[in-house]
Amino acid sequence: MTPANSCGLNRRDLQRINAERPCPSQAPNTERKARWIVILLLLSFLTACASSVGRKEDALSSMRIGQSMLQEGRPTQALAELIKANDLDPSNPVIRNVLGIAYLEKGMAPQAIHQFEKALYLDPKYVEVHNNLGTALLRDGKVKEAIAEFDKALEDPMYPTPHFVQYNLGQAYFILKEFEKARKYYLEALKLSPAYSLAYHGLGLAWKATGHMEEAAEALKKAIENAPKFAQAHYDLGEVLLELKQPSLARLAFREVINLVPESDLGGKAQQRLKELK
Repeated sequence: MTPANSCGLNRRDLQRINAERPCPSQAPNTERKARWIVILLLLSFLTACASSVGRKEDALSSMRIGQSMLQEGRPTQALAELIKANDLDPSNPVIRNVLGIAYLEKGMAPQAIHQFEKALYLDPKYVEVHNNLGTALLRDGKVKEAIAEFDKALEDPMYPTPHFVQYNLGQAYFILKEFEKARKYYLEALKLSPAYSLAYHGLGLAWKATGHMEEAAEALKKAIENAPKFAQAHYDLGEVLLELKQPSLARLAFREVINLVPESDLGGKAQQRLKELK
């Protein structure tokens, strides 16, 4: 007989129980490993988050530098900074929009269109981008598509600078030779911003295109009144004054162009006009 222990179990029972019982150190080791895995995963996640935040902050910093360069008239340097910003944070619609503006300043309309479309994909309610996209489409010769984008911008009553959109619509209809519609939008822009020299200039050219020279001259004079260094307006006024048989005043207009932009193509055209008037 196998003697029983105090718990009523014989030696064979104790051996079976001990064989089925996990090793005392095995369970704690497994738990420790699991805890370390969780900790490592958490640390990895936090590191990734910190890295992502850092990239976004660096992207915003590059965007601000690019914006400053654009304001300083340095689009090439601005473009480099803004491409860098976009590489750091390609999901930021504001960076996409500013990058599109830089491409426009460089005369790269197709690239600008791509960036503006991406900005709207990322934020469909980013209404200012519709005007910028319309401008890029206009420069790319896609006039009707541009008009559709300008109309979308004007659908938002909170759009901050609607006079720019009205002017752009005037430009679009001028290209289409719908001069009455063009005049309508230039006048709408001037109602909103009475000192808007570009709108006066467009209005003057629209009047000139339909043979209304006196009205054209008045509008161009208003453009110059609000922007005295607007060389193109001086030149166009000179052309209109020639149509009105006022060569002496036309000479003054052409001379002012030469004073303002002597080394430019426009200055050269003004010099040629003066030679013809001698």
